[in-house]
Amino acid sequence: MVVYHLVPASLPGGYIGVDVFFVLSGFLITTILLREHARTGRVSLRRFWLHRARRLLPALAAVLVVGLASVAVAVSALQIRGELVEGSVWGDLLVGAGAQVAAAATFTSNWVTVALGQSYAAASAPHLFENLWSLAVEEQFYVLWPLAVMAALGLGIVARRASAGAAAVAAASALTMAALLPADGDATRVYMGTDTHAFGLMIGAALAFWWAADDARGAPQAHPARATTLGITGLLSLGALAAFLPWDSTWTYRGGLLLASLAAAAAIHMVVAVPAIGRALDTGPARWVAARSYGLYLWHWPVLVVLATAFDGGRVRDASLLTVALTLALTVGAATASYRWIETPVRRMGFRRAGRAMLGWLYPVAPDGAVRRRVRRRRVALVGGAGAGLLALACAAIAAAPARTGLEMQLDAGAAIAAGGDAPSGPALPTPDATPSDVPTPGTGASSPLAHGEPPLPARVPPPGALPARAPDGDQVTMVGDSVALGSAPALADAMPGIAVDAEVGRQFAAGVDVVERLARKGRLRPYVVVALGTNGAVPDEDMERLIRLAGDRRVVLVTPYGDRSWMPDSQRAVRRAAGAHDNVVVADWQRAVEEDPSVLGPDGIHPDVDGQETFVEVVETGLAEASEEPAGTDPDATTAGAGDPRPAVEGGYFTNGMTSGIR
Repeated sequence: MVVYHLVPASLPGGYIGVDVFFVLSGFLITTILLREHARTGRVSLRRFWLHRARRLLPALAAVLVVGLASVAVAVSALQIRGELVEGSVWGDLLVGAGAQVAAAATFTSNWVTVALGQSYAAASAPHLFENLWSLAVEEQFYVLWPLAVMAALGLGIVARRASAGAAAVAAASALTMAALLPADGDATRVYMGTDTHAFGLMIGAALAFWWAADDARGAPQAHPARATTLGITGLLSLGALAAFLPWDSTWTYRGGLLLASLAAAAAIHMVVAVPAIGRALDTGPARWVAARSYGLYLWHWPVLVVLATAFDGGRVRDASLLTVALTLALTVGAATASYRWIETPVRRMGFRRAGRAMLGWLYPVAPDGAVRRRVRRRRVALVGGAGAGLLALACAAIAAAPARTGLEMQLDAGAAIAAGGDAPSGPALPTPDATPSDVPTPGTGASSPLAHGEPPLPARVPPPGALPARAPDGDQVTMVGDSVALGSAPALADAMPGIAVDAEVGRQFAAGVDVVERLARKGRLRPYVVVALGTNGAVPDEDMERLIRLAGDRRVVLVTPYGDRSWMPDSQRAVRRAAGAHDNVVVADWQRAVEEDPSVLGPDGIHPDVDGQETFVEVVETGLAEASEEPAGTDPDATTAGAGDPRPAVEGGYFTNGMTSGIR
């Protein structure tokens, strides 16, 4: 999981590390409970929950305080230098900080994210403690599962039946994940929900019950050769899934994560069935990492987010080599220090004894019984001052947290521009029950009195030479888009006064085509139609053809989408194919602009930042300029792959006619 967060492109399915850990946790916790019952005849919930608190809470508290304090220091430094602006990436890290801390303290991070309607994969800015959702799922399991185990033991349910029951719960959880996966592809609810993502934990629990059944009967627990074969198959499957399973695929949530959990169970079964493998894994570096794995997982994400904000403009998924190297070094250092001075003392001695030991260190006593005052003052100043300072900074960070991220404010500004609407222009407004065939297009001669007395659209797109070799005026342009266009709406309105922008967060391509149809039906579709869609889902060929048909003789500028989505390459190719197949369609190549300068994007790696909006406008204007030069009725055969395109290129711009540049 750490590798996936640091270099996601190298391990696209590395997030299955969480599912592997869920299976391991379910197996270990259930085994602990069953062994205690076998040894003492009972299960002490108080002892179990106290041990979990000792193991989890101290390191978690340290991460929360240090993480918030680090951001507070950075924000304060920017304020002192007068460089902190509204909507900065540093301020974004503190949005919702209070809710994040409260959720972390109550182990409800996953449900808070779901309740707030946030998208785990498409957040407008990285959350400082985003990785704590999985810890919340585990802690909820720690609270509820011991009760279920005690009930099964109290009812005398044999281990074999308990194993089957746990497997049935796992199957129900996996089926619920598949059933509740929304059509729009945002899997946050099913991925982070405890009910829908509990199958890994329950598969591990079922495996623990299965082993307990054989222990009770004194039966041979496994055939080593068979267990080894299954285990190796499981490990190979995990490797393949980690390398090739995209997080945004429907199949991921309808069998992929379940397969990863089953593969992890096969690997755990092999380790238990073949003791030599377990002994080999319990030595050397593997043991060192395993002992500190909790700290490594806790620390790596906030460290990565802070460093990516400092060096890479908050682009966590596109972190530089320097950021990755520093993150690894600081994570290992912080996890090691936490394990040595925070986790181990509390786990071994408990909260009270560890606290008394700390007081003994702060107030050392000499052999003659006298308190060593000079040493005491130094230690109290060191520990007390550092602790109080960090806590004060953390509280200050929560108190000063902005209400909205920079992208959210950017989208709000875009929504205000889009809300201005588009003044009616063009042919008569058809009746509400008009069908697509009824939609008038330029050249049909349809006319009628117009609202507001505005002039009608021209009968058809002006012939070559009628418009200058530049982007048309804004009042000739309709843009339909998603949140990328919405966030850039203020910059578009400044550059092209009068442009009509109809954009919406999360808009799918088909929904955008519906907007084009509605505007055409109402006579509000202008001579130049810019379509900036494809960020949130695939671009189906049938919807693309419907778009071109609805546009009629109008010029269409298709903006190539960009993002780390599995459907993106196909969507980009669909845009270029449409430009190659229709002589009234050109491409505004936002994809190429981003690839040439990724710094135009904000922290989420999808939306342009403030400076990037200017680049987005340049891309659109360049595409419009090329569209204004495009002769109507050009022979489609003239725009085939390769050379020979008679149309001149706009020098220095980001556009292509889709075929002359090749498919990217």
